[in-house]
Amino acid sequence: MNIKELFERYAAGETHFPGAKLSGANLWGADLIGIDLQDADLHSAILIFAYLSRANLHQANLIGSNLSGVNLNQADLTFAELHNADLHGAVLQGAKLNNANLTLANLLDANLMGADLRGADLSGANLSGVCLREANLREEKRLYNSSLRGANLRKADLEGANLKGADLAKVELSSANLKGVNLREADLHEANLSNADLSNALLNQANLIGANLAGANLTNAKFGRSLMEDVNLRGANLTWAILPDVRLNRADLSHADLSNARLNRADLSRSNLTNAKLIDAEMIEVYLARANLTGANLTNANLTRAEISSTNLASAILTGTVMPDGATHG
Repeated sequence: MNIKELFERYAAGETHFPGAKLSGANLWGADLIGIDLQDADLHSAILIFAYLSRANLHQANLIGSNLSGVNLNQADLTFAELHNADLHGAVLQGAKLNNANLTLANLLDANLMGADLRGADLSGANLSGVCLREANLREEKRLYNSSLRGANLRKADLEGANLKGADLAKVELSSANLKGVNLREADLHEANLSNADLSNALLNQANLIGANLAGANLTNAKFGRSLMEDVNLRGANLTWAILPDVRLNRADLSHADLSNARLNRADLSRSNLTNAKLIDAEMIEVYLARANLTGANLTNANLTRAEISSTNLASAILTGTVMPDGATHG
């Protein structure tokens, strides 16, 4: 089928074109709303600024295609092949991208608000500046497992997104908006989250080993049973954060603000807490073996039954601190 025939048949009211062979076709600005191109071959096609909202592109081949500025709102792209596709500035609000292959795709400044990306592979994709508010990337009963391993999400907007169980290892998320995001059981090891906003985020049982969270806003974030060994939290804001049973071995928390944080039973052995703020922090049974709290402010902190026998507390402020034996420091 050639392009002229496609346009003529679509103009006559026909929308069903499954398996169409349109590789390399120039469909710049084409108005094909609601078209059915299931299993179509569109690899290397030009779809710049095309209107494809509510289109059926299930299992379509769009490898290497140019979809810059395309409108794919509420389109079905489940199992679509979008490897190395250019989706710069594309609009995909409410689109279905379950199990789509978006490896090495360019999604710079794309709008994926409310999109379903469960099972999608975004490994190596450029998602810098992308909007993923309320998008769904969660793992569900191990049938779906979104992979963003190595993706660039710098300054991306993911507020309220569901990323439960997602693979975000080594992902670039610096300065990203992650307010209220669900990252339960997500793999974020060695991810760059420096200066990101993770306020009210859910990070229970997440893997953050070796992650960079320097300068991040983690106000009221929840980290129950998370793995955070060797994490960089230098200068981070962890006020009112919930961190029970967290493993923070060798973590850098220097100059971090942990005021009113709950760290009960956390493992902070060999961690660096120099000049950290721990005002009113709850640290019952916390393990601080060989931790460095030089210059830390522990005013009114609760260290009941904490292990501090080998902790460096030089110049630490202990006014009103409840010590391991239950006595209040003067």
